[in-house]
This record gives sequence, structure tokens and C-alpha cells, in this order.
Amino acid sequence: MFRKATPPSPAAPPSSDALAKATITETAPCHKSLRVRLGREGLVPIRAEVLAEFQKQATLPGFRPGKAPAHLIERQYAKAIDDEILQRATRRALEQVTKDHHLKPVGPFELRSATVGETEGLTLEAAVEVEPTFLLGAYQGIPLTRETSEVTPEDMAKAIAKLQESMAQLVPAAEGQPKERQLPAVDDELAKDLGFETLEKLQEHVKAKLSEQKRATQAQRLEAALCDALLARHTFDVPPRLVNHQSERLTREFAARLLLAGQPEAQVKAEVEQFTEQLRTSAARQVKLSFIVERIAEQEQITVTQDELVGRLWKVAQRWKKDPVEVRKMFDAQGLWPSVVSSIRQEKTMAWLMAQAVITETQVQGGSS
Repeated sequence: MFRKATPPSPAAPPSSDALAKATITETAPCHKSLRVRLGREGLVPIRAEVLAEFQKQATLPGFRPGKAPAHLIERQYAKAIDDEILQRATRRALEQVTKDHHLKPVGPFELRSATVGETEGLTLEAAVEVEPTFLLGAYQGIPLTRETSEVTPEDMAKAIAKLQESMAQLVPAAEGQPKERQLPAVDDELAKDLGFETLEKLQEHVKAKLSEQKRATQAQRLEAALCDALLARHTFDVPPRLVNHQSERLTREFAARLLLAGQPEAQVKAEVEQFTEQLRTSAARQVKLSFIVERIAEQEQITVTQDELVGRLWKVAQRWKKDPVEVRKMFDAQGLWPSVVSSIRQEKTMAWLMAQAVITETQVQGGSS
């Protein structure tokens, strides 16, 4: 006859002395200061864990590797053991406080002080920037206006005139006079010189290019208007450190574009200084917008699929003209996948918001916009 098994007694919850306790104050927007204490009881398992690792790896004269007594290991490597205990206890205490208090850090903790005592345990002070807290405003059905301008005769005339100007030639003038620039006639010969069979074919090409440019410009303006509307509907502060990082990135890109355009370094430096405030404003706008879009993505459960990640990998590989396997290894090594996921998610969310917007078509008057 089988005896009924006795269910195990539930494990006793850890004492409060074994858990990290924190006092958290908001010292500035998106900035938290923490005072954390982990009692002596909470350090006991960490000390045992660290000591076991040292005992396994350390070698002492007269003992085989891993066989030296613990008390000798503690004496020989006292400082290294204490340093590792402090580092590990600090990391785990901050991880626990982050989870318990639902903090969302946007960067590493700034450790200001950390001490370990025999009786009081671990005491540390730290600071960290966190995600802003804000309520989502209305984001569906945002009214937008889209310009629907077709390519006008004036647009065509300007574009053909530029091509005509590009094919101008210097011809002899009267004796003693400088050569004159002569524009070619707008005819089949001009078209052939530009690589087209006839003038009609050239005009069709020019019109298609102008239409493509207008569609791209209108799409950019529409997205900018959508971003303006989202920013206007949400008021909150953003982490200064994130803004600084984004501002530095925009500044580097701006300077690189000027250098690639052939401007001398002194002039580039002057222009960068002139636009510093504008670049910082743009950085703050981008950071704020990213938080809004991420929050909307969470609300609407917009996710990124494995197929989308693979597709982005292939696009990057094609753009860089590299083997996709090589690009994947680089993403893995540099930990870039979270950024890739975030980028795709934000793009999908913006597309979703655009699909939800109420767009009014308006005809542009007076030709090219």
C-alpha cells in the first residue's frame, strides 16, 4: 500500500535583511538618485559564491589547483575577494532595485559611493537617467494635408533649360572678343547628346524624374507634419544625456557632410559652431519623438518579425556590398540587434500612424512646390 506523499513545506521567504532596500528621489527630470542598502545577510551567499570561485581557480604552494583550504585563499586573496564581492553585490542590488521599483534606465548607473561593513552590509549611492513618464495623447486620426501637384509646363521648362545650359559650348566671337557661350537648340540632337533617341523620350524621362522628386518631397513633408503633430500633443522632459549623445552624433554627421562637400576645416568648424543650438534642438526633438513612437508601438502591440530582421540584414549587406553572414557577425559582435529591432519597429509604427491619419489632398497653385 502506497503512502500519500507529504507535500514539501513552502520555502521561507528571504528576510528583509537579505533584500536590497532603496530610497529613491527625483533630483531632476528623468534623473533619479538612489541610496541603497543590502544587509549583511544578503552578502553571505555572494561571499560564499565568490570564495568558491577563487578556491576553484587559485593555486597555492603545496596544494593542488582547487584544493587549497578556504581560509588560506581568503587570506592570500583578501583584497581581490573583497573587491569582487563589492562589485557583484553592487550590481545585483541595483538590478533588484531597478526591478522592484520599475525603473527604466536609459544608460548605466553612476556609482557615487559604495562601502561594505561587517555589520551594516552594503551601502551605496548612485544616480541614473530613466525614461520619461507621460500619458499618451490622441494619436489616431491626426489631420494632415498632402500637396498633390502634378508636373507643370513651368516645371518642365525649368528642367529642360538646366539640361540645355549643361550642354552649352564656347564658340568664337568677333575678332578680339572673348568666346561666347552658345546654347544648343531643344531638339532631337540635344536629346541624342544626352543619351535619348528623341526629344520626346527625353521629355518623358524628365517628367518621370520630376514626378518622383515631387512624390518624395511630399512624403517627407507629410511625415514631418505627422511628427510635429505628435510632438505638439505630448509635453514632457527627456533625459539630457540622451540628448547630448544625439546632438554629438548629428554634429559629427553635419561636419562630415561639409567636409565631403569640400569645405576647409576652419570653415566647417565655424559653421558647426553657428548651428550648435539648432542641432541640439533637433536632437531633443528626435529623442522625444522616439519615446512617443515607442510608447505607441507598445500600446498597439506593434512588433518586429524574424523575417523583417532577415530582410533588413539583406538590405544592409546589399548597401555595404558585403556577405550577409559577415554583416550578421558584425551585428552580433557589436550588439547592434536591439538598435535594428528598434529602428524597424519605429518605421512600422510611423507607417501605421500615417495609415490612421486623416489626409486631405490640396492642389498646389503656381507650379513647382
